Parts: sequence; structure tokens; C-alpha cells
Amino acid sequence: MHKQIILRINLPMPEFLFLLFLTGLLCVLLFLRKREKPDRPAAKRRRSAIASRKRLAIIDGSNLLYWKDSALSLDPVREAIQLLKAAGYTPCVIFDANAGYLVENRYLDGPGFARRLGLSRRYAHVVPKGRPADPFILGLARDSRGIVISRDRFRDWAEDYPAETGPDRVVRGGYRSGRLQLNLNRVPKI
Repeated sequence: MHKQIILRINLPMPEFLFLLFLTGLLCVLLFLRKREKPDRPAAKRRRSAIASRKRLAIIDGSNLLYWKDSALSLDPVREAIQLLKAAGYTPCVIFDANAGYLVENRYLDGPGFARRLGLSRRYAHVVPKGRPADPFILGLARDSRGIVISRDRFRDWAEDYPAETGPDRVVRGGYRSGRLQLNLNRVPKI
């Protein structure tokens, strides 16, 4: 004894056909809309592929703030970003939690620093209050196989991050004749 389930639609035939027509029209419009969206231009695809192959350069932002005449300024960070880009690196800046107070007398988050430095939001970060930036910087260098831009010697972290604190990974620098210099020649190319 099998029971059959019958689905009945209590719509008169003209309304049913109209509903069917609207459904078909909606499908056609969605199909056409999807086809109209242009694919990313080849040049843009090529640029993003090249950018993904660039080696990451992690900038110790709070350290660089004092590089220019030992006075507080974002200029050394901006100049380091430009030098690193010109050298084929992707710069990423990490600041201590208090850096915004030093620069603008208020808290600044990663996106706030990114706007001031002309970086994408994903390449500017502020560590949580009460935590040192060094393990974040060195951990990112370990994960990305990147280099670190800082005058800090990271002695407290050398045991936990031996490869990342070595002279071939930590790039020092400073100002000579009013221009920022980075010792990138000690870094092996990957």
C-alpha cells in the first residue's frame, strides 16, 4: 500500500505561465549580467602575480620613527618604504601600541598608519597594548622568510628566532648626507 504524494499548485494557468516567464527572465538577466563583467585586465593579473613573488620586508616602525636626527618623525618610515619598493621588496610596517600617541597624541590603528604611509591596510599593523612588537616582527619574518628593517639587535629574542635575528636578515641603516641608507647589500637574494 503505497501512498502517492501529489503537489498541487492552485494557480490558474495564466498566472502560472506569467510566474514561469518571470523566473526565466530573471535567469536570463543574471546570466547576461555575469557575462558583462569584464575579467581583470592581463596587466593587472601580471602585476599581482609579480607582487606576490616579492620578498617581504618587515619594518620595525617604532624603531624607525627616531632614525632622522634622533627626532620623532614618520619620514624615515615613508622613505624606507620607497627604498624597499624600489629594491623589489614588499614593505610591511609593524608599530608598538603607543606609536599613534607619539606621532599624533592619540591611538592609531593599522589602517590609520596605512593611510599616512600610502600602504595597503594589510601592510600596516599595530600590536596590542602591553605586548612587545618584536615577537610579531620576528614571527612574520619567520613565516614569510622576509627581512627585518631595524637598528634593534633583538638580543632578547635571538634564542627563539636565531635565523631571523642574524645579520643576513636584520637590515640596519641610517641617514648619510641627509638621505636614508639601508644596508640591503648584506641580504642574500631569494
